[in-house]
Amino acid sequence: MVKKSERYQNESVSFSNPFAALAGLGASSSEKPVSDRPVDVPPETPAPEIRLPKVKSTRIERAHRGGKTVTAVSFHNAPSDEEKLAWLKAMKKELGVGGSIEDGVVCLQGDQRERLKN
Repeated sequence: MVKKSERYQNESVSFSNPFAALAGLGASSSEKPVSDRPVDVPPETPAPEIRLPKVKSTRIERAHRGGKTVTAVSFHNAPSDEEKLAWLKAMKKELGVGGSIEDGVVCLQGDQRERLKN
């Protein structure tokens, strides 16, 4: 039986690039590399400007939620659903919490009353 150290001394180990054979399979020399090709980017259309509604009051709800605390937010002048959705999206991103609109009331997860005042 041959020792491990003797087994590897006799073999010539050549380290080669396993992807070298794939280099010739790419694009032909007449084509430009993918990174140099111009990218067709459609022009950005400006989003319609939606004003964010002002908060009228915030309250805490736990009923019918399995003991979880939810901050329910109501607004002045009954804003449209689009305005509520824009406000909710901004607050979810700003506060780092989840939320939804349930029966026209915006609900944020957790007790967010103090954070909404600022």
